[in-house]
Amino acid sequence: MTKFFRNQSKIFMSKKKKASMIMADIIKVTKTYPPNVQALADISLTVNKGEIIFLTGKSGAGKTTLLKLLCRIETPTKGLVEVAGYDLSKISRGNIQKLRRNIGIAHQDFKLLPNRTVAQNIAISMEVSYKRAAFIRQRTKKLLDQLDLADKYDTMALELSRGEQQRVTIARAVANDPKLILADEPTGNLDSETTGRVMDLFRECNSKGATIIIATHDETIYKNTNHQVMELHQGYHVVDDEYPEQENLHASSNESLQ
Repeated sequence: MTKFFRNQSKIFMSKKKKASMIMADIIKVTKTYPPNVQALADISLTVNKGEIIFLTGKSGAGKTTLLKLLCRIETPTKGLVEVAGYDLSKISRGNIQKLRRNIGIAHQDFKLLPNRTVAQNIAISMEVSYKRAAFIRQRTKKLLDQLDLADKYDTMALELSRGEQQRVTIARAVANDPKLILADEPTGNLDSETTGRVMDLFRECNSKGATIIIATHDETIYKNTNHQVMELHQGYHVVDDEYPEQENLHASSNESLQ
């Protein structure tokens, strides 16, 4: 009997250790928007801490929706989403704010404050964590230098090109050294050299322990890597170039429903 309890204890500890290695768990998640737009269908994905994962697929495939579920901008119609050990369907308001301070989001539509400077936009993510002003200035300057934007420190966000806005959005997302980084088409407006700078920055964050999930159309940023790639098609997970066919499947090509 004692041996039985020892074995059960080992099994429990093994499961506990395995769970502690998981950053995000998505289990049989479906997301439907009114009236009948199915953005995701029965999606499951486990993301371990320290992984880089790429979400691929055409516009309307469900990539953006999946990212929004992970930071609870959206909630699933069915299924379970857990992030950093929190069940996002049951998380308290206080804990969701705490969780979001550890998630950096690079939005596809940037969401910069147009009447604030580049430096002020990047500083926001650090100010909510009460970082010292000297640290914020130093960190901001370093990020802008890495992304070839050193001369834009005091420039108003509305005066930037789309490619510059995109890089500022990325800088803001990573500035606070979040544990989880969600990047939605982070290289969509960039040339190959600048794309390289962005991916170098992501790899640097990953080397410090950040888990990174990137939604992208850009095959060049993942095709020569060993990172996990999840392909979506009209809300379904594509496995071995096949996906379920639904005669009455309604999927929007609007990227806001991705």
